[in-house]
Amino acid sequence: MKKSVIYVLCGLLSFCSLITAKATTCTNEEYVKLKQVASNVGHTYEEKQEEVDPNTYLKNDEVGYGPLYESYLSVIFSNITNDIYIKISNDYNDEVKYVRYQDTKDGIYSFDWKNIDKITKFTYEVYSSTETSCPDEKYYTGYIILPKYNEVSESAMCNGLNDFEPCNRYITTNMDPAEQERRIQEKIKIVEEKEAKKNKKWYQKIGDFGKKYAVVIIAGSIIVIVGVATVVVDKKRKRVK
Repeated sequence: MKKSVIYVLCGLLSFCSLITAKATTCTNEEYVKLKQVASNVGHTYEEKQEEVDPNTYLKNDEVGYGPLYESYLSVIFSNITNDIYIKISNDYNDEVKYVRYQDTKDGIYSFDWKNIDKITKFTYEVYSSTETSCPDEKYYTGYIILPKYNEVSESAMCNGLNDFEPCNRYITTNMDPAEQERRIQEKIKIVEEKEAKKNKKWYQKIGDFGKKYAVVIIAGSIIVIVGVATVVVDKKRKRVK
């Protein structure tokens, strides 16, 4: 019985030593370096366009007028080194990308994203590469939120309102169409009122001022008239005397 216990303890100690050995294959100095390299990975995105075949979008009885262009987003990662690789996934589909230094151009990697009909969250995980003494260890997790294309931005009611969120070309907030239109109409009304006020002629502004303060103006006029009349009466009385 004692021998069995000893064997079990020896087995556990051996297993623990293996785990410890694996955990310490990366020196403290290398660990700190990899954490820094992993956190330095940068990312951004930009809009791009490419010309497409008009026949893809036209019906049999329709005629195209000039070239058509399709918009999409280009996602760009930077500062990728030999010491790391990146695993990229998203919540739009099951696609997973693995990016290593040899896949980059001087540490920069980009890919095109054409599924701009939905807001998409990308997750990228940075791992140590086989160039290190502790490969396949995760050192960083980051996220990218790609916006969706806002079709309403091309409508007539968004003319001049491109800086207003419901009219932005790309949006990162899902909006109810009815609520979106209501907000745009409210904004249009505010803008129109400001423009109308700004463009009023001087005599219209005087008229508005008169309407607003009519009671005060009338009362003031009466006081002035009464005052003048009193002075005239006093002068007449003095002459009579």
